[in-house]
Amino acid sequence: MTTENSTRTESLSNGNDKILIIDPLIEPLIVTNEFNETTEPHDKLYRFGSKCESILTLNATKQDQTATSSTCLQIARRCTGIFYAIIGSCLFTCSGFLIKQLRVNFFDALLVRFVLQTSIIFAFIFYKKMKFIHGTPSLICLQIARTIIACSGLLLFYASYLYIPLPDLTTCRYTQVIWTAILAMIVFRERISIAIVLAIILTLTGVVFVAQPTFLFPPVVNQTKISNDLESNPSYHILGLCLALACALSISFSMVFNKKLIVSKIPQSIIMLEFSLLNLCLLLGYHFYNRFVLLKYANQTMFTWQYFLAASISLIQVLSSTINQCAMKLEHPSIISVAQSSDMIFAIGLQNLFTNVKSNRFVLIGSFLVTLSIVIVGIHKFWKDQKKQRQT
Repeated sequence: MTTENSTRTESLSNGNDKILIIDPLIEPLIVTNEFNETTEPHDKLYRFGSKCESILTLNATKQDQTATSSTCLQIARRCTGIFYAIIGSCLFTCSGFLIKQLRVNFFDALLVRFVLQTSIIFAFIFYKKMKFIHGTPSLICLQIARTIIACSGLLLFYASYLYIPLPDLTTCRYTQVIWTAILAMIVFRERISIAIVLAIILTLTGVVFVAQPTFLFPPVVNQTKISNDLESNPSYHILGLCLALACALSISFSMVFNKKLIVSKIPQSIIMLEFSLLNLCLLLGYHFYNRFVLLKYANQTMFTWQYFLAASISLIQVLSSTINQCAMKLEHPSIISVAQSSDMIFAIGLQNLFTNVKSNRFVLIGSFLVTLSIVIVGIHKFWKDQKKQRQT
């Protein structure tokens, strides 16, 4: 009897061992307790609960995967405005760079762009049956001042590009973010913060690194391979930097005036029409002056293949403006400003890859400091707006 019992126990233990080493692929279909000789009711409930748990685990895994995919879609949609701003900045920088490489006068090439841009805006306003004059006399004067300053900023940008490389110009131009913050504090009586002070210090330091004045930097630092005679002349380089800084200040004033006009319920399309129309008149005047006063095209034609190509490229800037408008509708303006500062990265890359002008380490440091200041201001303003929303 003892021997039979021991033999039966060994056979049961061997059977359990075989079940424990069964293939894992079919393991969820078999429970070892099912092979026991005696089964109690709580064991059946346990097995049923185990099966239900395994099914729920599979469903939970599928739900987690669905939630992860939906989260990725939400993040992508949340960053759409940032992507638009980066694409718009890339198109704007690349178009300006290509026009200069074609050796075509910027103002002649921009003439085609503003003819198309003005026509589109005018057609839109005519379709919407909007008034061309809005507001009180003081608001009309503010619109005139804003239009003149904004046009000056655009023309100063392309004028300075004749004298300095693209990375230097872009770095000086994007100091507009800091000047706009300072002007907003003065006009709208906003309190100055530590972030703004730090950003101002970084911006001024970055501009000094880009300008590289001879009383701070040795002359050897400024020795680079130059692509034209204007950039090789130190006096023209200083002139170009002054024009670029004047461009940044003009854009800053125009942005502050634009904010006051929008707050005063002046339609954005009217503001854009005034800007485009004045630019078109100035460019036409400049063209007629060159043609009929200076007789610049007496012995040569303006309509070369380079001109037509440059004019076509300038139309990309209309697309760039449209994309930036879409970005502004989707994202906070401060975040857009930070994203658009990628212009400096594009400018440095294009200049160093496709031209003989190589940026030295001080230009790179200056561009980084200005970019850092823009990031600080953008994050600070975004945090302030989020804080106000939570309070309300």
